[in-house]
Amino acid sequence: MTVQKLDKTLIDQVMKNDRSAQFQLFELTKGMLYTTCYRIINDEDEANDVLQDAYVEIFQKLYSLKHTEALLSWMKTITIRKAISHSKKKIYFEPIEDIQVETSENFDAWFDAELLDQAIESLPNGARAVFLLLSVEGYSHREASQMLGVSESTSKSQLNYAKNLLKKRITKLLQA
Repeated sequence: MTVQKLDKTLIDQVMKNDRSAQFQLFELTKGMLYTTCYRIINDEDEANDVLQDAYVEIFQKLYSLKHTEALLSWMKTITIRKAISHSKKKIYFEPIEDIQVETSENFDAWFDAELLDQAIESLPNGARAVFLLLSVEGYSHREASQMLGVSESTSKSQLNYAKNLLKKRITKLLQA
């Protein structure tokens, strides 16, 4: 069984508070949810702490889930919100008024994933959070701005800032 295809029986057992099924769900999803946490927080120990908090909330609020087919999305949303809430104290949005905004339409197609991961980790916290929520997790500017407690225009400018920084950093890494 994979994360993408959770067995309906397992989900039903999880919803009935079956500890064995919950442990099985944890084992199947911990890698995916840890990666989500780590990308937002960028610290292994803190990501593990946040992930633990997320699982506590997930298992405490299982009863409130109305559509069991949305279990994975629901779990990921809780994890993202926990990670953002944890990192809000550390997120600093750099003023970017003086930066020339230059986006490439095929930006998403020209990079190597390993180089991108290195470059994403080096982004300032605010730009990294916005980039991950929009470009990786698929949230809208409205949703991301609400999660981060900033305006939509800040979300848009931080996304452009992140893309420009990534482009420069990846170009630099490719030349090295």
